[in-house]
Amino acid sequence: MNITVYIESKRNTNKRIPAEIRERWNNRILQRSLHLMGTAGAIQYLADYGRGIALPKVVNLAICAESEGYPDMALGFWNKAFELETGEKTTSPITSTHSDATTTKTQKTLTLVKDLPPHLQPGHIVTMQPVDASSRTYYINSPDYWGQPKRDGNRLIVIATKKQIYYQSRSTRIKEQPSIEINQALLEAATQLGSFVLDGELYYRSVTLSEHRTGSQAATVNIAAGAANIPPTPVYAIFKSLWFSGKDLTTVTEAERIAAGEEIGKCLQADFFEVVPTARTSQEKAELASKQQLEAREGEIWLLKNCTYIGGKDTRTLAIVRTKYCVELDLVITGLTSKNDPSRPFSAIMVAQEKEGKLVPMGLVGTGFTQQDMLEIVRRHGANPGGVKITVRTQGLTESGKLWHGRYVGFCEENEP
Repeated sequence: MNITVYIESKRNTNKRIPAEIRERWNNRILQRSLHLMGTAGAIQYLADYGRGIALPKVVNLAICAESEGYPDMALGFWNKAFELETGEKTTSPITSTHSDATTTKTQKTLTLVKDLPPHLQPGHIVTMQPVDASSRTYYINSPDYWGQPKRDGNRLIVIATKKQIYYQSRSTRIKEQPSIEINQALLEAATQLGSFVLDGELYYRSVTLSEHRTGSQAATVNIAAGAANIPPTPVYAIFKSLWFSGKDLTTVTEAERIAAGEEIGKCLQADFFEVVPTARTSQEKAELASKQQLEAREGEIWLLKNCTYIGGKDTRTLAIVRTKYCVELDLVITGLTSKNDPSRPFSAIMVAQEKEGKLVPMGLVGTGFTQQDMLEIVRRHGANPGGVKITVRTQGLTESGKLWHGRYVGFCEENEP
């Protein structure tokens, strides 16, 4: 097999670029300008970060480089992938394997929204992810950190123009609009303010004002409250803005991003939008933590107010930190226990955690899911046994390492259809 045939075969089977690859592109390649060095940039990247690198990651780096419009760098990654899979070094000349038509298509993708830079285009934004911490005291007392309540939803980036609104998940997938009302309100705001990009979270509010990750979970609460005819309300919680007034806010401070998000929020309907409150003083932060615990909320997010926007988890500067009253784990479904109730598809979910390439049993999850959730769990597990991950919230682990009061939260984003 020659390198050209090899590349085409891999392109056809790898359609989507994982978020972790986007993160490496932004934080390792762009920051060091390796993308401007052609194949030498790929060679340098692999020398610095590629010890023991797996084949799928190299392939995804190649596809990412192509999607960003750097086919020569991509070829450097393709050569490495070919060597890893076949054991042979390619003898092909160092030239681009992309046709002009493909390159033109790539450039169109990069400028989906005319005014935005490549790293803020829909499907290309790598969100900041919090690092877990155990103690709140330091962040409450530190003047360098501000606090926000942790919302119980799914991360969602909004790219708003006066002509169209784009929605992107944390995993960089493009999503459908949450509701007609939210979409229309964003269009009106973009017409008034100009294009903007928001970083936030989508959740569904029940009639009891509880927050839920899915509409079906909120609907179950409405039914229990005797309000089955009232649909859940989708709410977009605004954390901050990444682009506003023609300015890239990823390069400025967190304080400026939060202020811009608050400004945009003034133009949006309170029924469907929330500007997440920010605690700035030690007293405000202490009150935030007390309120979150009193209301049995998930926890708090602590933000380094002078940090730039760094996609992914930053364990060096701790720009964004999370403290929680419960622990959330992404676990693999390994089986479903027999049903005791004939109206239920199963009784509980058997789950395990991936550790060093092995699955470690974590016990059972028997609550948190609706009847609709159960049917979907059965469907997905049946179609892909051992390949479906769910998020489970637990109050901790037992001495034997099993879940303590584990509760189903939802499917992990990587399992989204």
